Amino acid sequence: MNRLQVIKHVEICQDQHYNCFPSAIKQGDGTIVVGFRQATDQRRNFGHNTHVDPTSKAVYVTSLNGETWERPQIIYDDFFYGVQDPCLNLLKDGTIFATFFMWKVFDAADVAQLEPSDHQLFGKWVGRLDRVYSIRSTDGGATWDEPIPFPYQLVALRGCCVEMDDGSILAPLYGAAEAERTEGVEGAGTSKVVIVRTEDQGKTWTNWSTIDGCDGYDFQEPHLYQTESGKLVAFIRTHKKEIEPGQEADRGPLYTSESLDNGKTWSRPQARPFYSESPFQAVRLQSGNVLLTYGYRHEPYGIRAAILDAECNEINEAEDIILREDGISTDIGYTSAVQFDDGRILITYYYYDTENSLRYIAGTICEEVVK
Repeated sequence: MNRLQVIKHVEICQDQHYNCFPSAIKQGDGTIVVGFRQATDQRRNFGHNTHVDPTSKAVYVTSLNGETWERPQIIYDDFFYGVQDPCLNLLKDGTIFATFFMWKVFDAADVAQLEPSDHQLFGKWVGRLDRVYSIRSTDGGATWDEPIPFPYQLVALRGCCVEMDDGSILAPLYGAAEAERTEGVEGAGTSKVVIVRTEDQGKTWTNWSTIDGCDGYDFQEPHLYQTESGKLVAFIRTHKKEIEPGQEADRGPLYTSESLDNGKTWSRPQARPFYSESPFQAVRLQSGNVLLTYGYRHEPYGIRAAILDAECNEINEAEDIILREDGISTDIGYTSAVQFDDGRILITYYYYDTENSLRYIAGTICEEVVK
């Protein structure tokens, strides 16, 4: 199998904010668009940062060469809610179809009873999960329409959608869809993948299928990928709550599941020999191979990748490639890659490589090399 050769690491956006969770696409004119979450650096106020923050908003930056970047522009900001995990998808008609979910933060005294998904913040506030939303731009991000909520509660979305041949879009939620919870389906309330489908670019959604957690693992932050043959592969971040001492590195193996019927049914998920409690992302390369990337959240912290075959049939045989291992802590990762027309590859992620420094959006430019 081919290898990756690192050309350089680049800084995409580092300012006085807490920048994290990027998602990258390449538009038809070659412009790279990277969306991400931008929030106040709360270390100045409370000593540490949080991923549940009412100041967070969805922004994006653009570049033609992957090395010089424009200033951040707004995708969506809300006065009362924090915006989380903007994920960009480029549709066949050129529309940027973006998704995100939101948190609402309350004074702790105003919350009569905590919900299982609530987050207690700095001893003063409670962050409560709102909904997943979609938002569209037909002019390359210059303007965006109003966000449309998904008709489900207690779910989130971090990962790419897939536009099918008929124009419908499949979105990979994690959690359990509201309908399943109210119908008392066995396992409802545990973390699972919920596939939902829209035929009108997010105006309406229907439940399509589920991939249940297994082997004692919760399933989180799934990413959907469609191979050249049309097979769907779900790359799933996992988390095991109970782990034996000394086995912490095995807490979050990659799991994959496949569908041969446009996402209606899925194979039993399989564990793969890639480990990190950070989501995985896959993108097709010009060679036909599939690039799998992820943030490595064990020492030595960094960014890793693997080159898979076109149909993702031989994942277990793929080589784990270290792109960098100079991270300071686990607060890194959330990779998203694109390939330039000239064959170079840009892998984006958020990073932290200097003590007491700001988290920032970074990138690694590399190329696929024939082995």
